[in-house]
Amino acid sequence: MATLAMFDGIIIRMNPERNTRHHQPHIHARYQGAEASFDIASRKLFAGAKGFPRDQQYMVQAWIVRHEKELYANWELLHGENATFFKIEG
Repeated sequence: MATLAMFDGIIIRMNPERNTRHHQPHIHARYQGAEASFDIASRKLFAGAKGFPRDQQYMVQAWIVRHEKELYANWELLHGENATFFKIEG
């Protein structure tokens, strides 16, 4: 899993899956052992909300708003032939 960003104890990752589209564009967030997946377009939780603190949920959602274009660009890169990506500011 590619680590795209880290901020305030939150780690943001995205799965590289070459030549496949297993879901809508989304990210995975981890905070103190709790994990959650967020849809990029709606910023809503996909899964794993149990145990993911609400304050950190809001922080991730706000971060998605600020970095939406970069997230979509990384989604395309990670699902391409080379599965490359670039870091995004926290």
